[in-house]
Amino acid sequence: MDTPLTSDLQRSLENNSYQYPGNVGRILDRSAGLHPTRNGIIVPGEALTFEEYYDRVCRMVHGLQNVGLQRNDRVLLISPNSLNYAFISLAVFRIGAVLVPANPRIRHYELAHIISEAQPKLIICESSTIPSALKAYELIREVPSTCFITLDEKAPSTMFIQDLDLSRATTHCETMTPDDTAMIVYTAAMDGYALGAELTHASIFYDTVSVSEEGFKKDDSRCDVVSCIAPLFHTYGFTTGLLVPLAGGVTCLLLNTSLGARKIVSIMETYQATQIYSVPAIYFSIMKPLFEEPSLCARLNNLTSGGIRISSKLLERYQNQLGLPISEGYGLTETSPVVTWNGIDSSPKFGTVGYPLACCQAKVIDDAGNELPPGHEGEVLVRGLNLFSGYLNQPGYTENSFVDGWFKTGDLGRFDNEHYLTLTGLKKDMINVLGLKVYPKEVERILLYHPDIRSAHICEKWDEKFGNIVAGEISLKPGRAMSPKDFQNWCRDNISPYKIPRRIAIHD
Repeated sequence: MDTPLTSDLQRSLENNSYQYPGNVGRILDRSAGLHPTRNGIIVPGEALTFEEYYDRVCRMVHGLQNVGLQRNDRVLLISPNSLNYAFISLAVFRIGAVLVPANPRIRHYELAHIISEAQPKLIICESSTIPSALKAYELIREVPSTCFITLDEKAPSTMFIQDLDLSRATTHCETMTPDDTAMIVYTAAMDGYALGAELTHASIFYDTVSVSEEGFKKDDSRCDVVSCIAPLFHTYGFTTGLLVPLAGGVTCLLLNTSLGARKIVSIMETYQATQIYSVPAIYFSIMKPLFEEPSLCARLNNLTSGGIRISSKLLERYQNQLGLPISEGYGLTETSPVVTWNGIDSSPKFGTVGYPLACCQAKVIDDAGNELPPGHEGEVLVRGLNLFSGYLNQPGYTENSFVDGWFKTGDLGRFDNEHYLTLTGLKKDMINVLGLKVYPKEVERILLYHPDIRSAHICEKWDEKFGNIVAGEISLKPGRAMSPKDFQNWCRDNISPYKIPRRIAIHD
């Protein structure tokens, strides 16, 4: 969408140390050129300099091109955090292909929709995903011609990542227009089917650079080590955890969210972490181990939380017991994703999600479309250079998501007199489960595949231990019976775990 720039926004971009490089993958070239011997990315047990990082990505370019990947082809990547995730995603960008990330615990009914619509040329995944993918193909009418590549071990009728030809590095990087699609990220399943938000090379680039400019000191004599403890299949983890350190020329310490709290803290101490990008659940779990590592606490200069609102009690405990403020931010998949953030150079306002980034603007409106003054609650609207280009193959949904060039977020909030945003609720029908978005109509749609279920109603409930949870009720077809255990067993086989109702009422 074309968005006119205000003078402040234009000035900010003109003064920025980056210019749009023609391909978001070229962010790697800049860091490799400026800091070749500095550690660029680390996973436990392996550290790569930016020069080595660049070489590995360029070798992945060669390997993927050798199996036929071309500009505008789509790559469905289903994997937990790993070095290969970083190499593959950046290689896909450099080729000019399109990355389609998915939760590695996705199930076949959800996967069938994504495969059918995105038509990926490659599906790159762990071997445990293959059974779900095969079930998904049984549900698809027009089956795309797809090559499977497994990441962890060889599997029948698939390629293995280690069998790719990585013998040479292809340094060529396709030149892309700002509006060319870089990623398709599935979200917003308000009507039962997830929409593929098309993030462009420019939208991802400007969001990445804007967060980077806010997130790192300009003193080149020091180097931050950013702990990314958020899944890369989520735009928050991908942009802030992987691309932002890359843009800032600082080290990314890439961790899996499945690691235990003490293990996470131990690794951060070993690799001298200075920043953390994660979600409230992780911050809650690592608090006690952090208390036992005063040297790590003294070194940390920024803790950023996203995905879901963090509790004031946890913020206070970090501040009072550890001396560590946590900065909250806010964003959506459609905004690549960050909209607002409490930046590193300003004291965070607890309870707010910060102020808008330089690359975008935000306002609050009432139901009649009138902009509201500070202190008044309304729907949050966003426009700027970090906006997606639209939903894949859904011009109607795309058009209805905008008003006069402003994207309607479906979130409710209010600004204060300093333009800090406080979120107050949701206008859209969505459940935020530990930072992952659940859309009731999608869960209802999938439940109706069960041969014994006549109708389903899904809603949000509050749980003192888990926070927002998925709940609801189902009605069975005449003469059918189902126990809660039977229901949960079917859900585990057919629905992504975070979407499974924790509380369900079953009616005859």
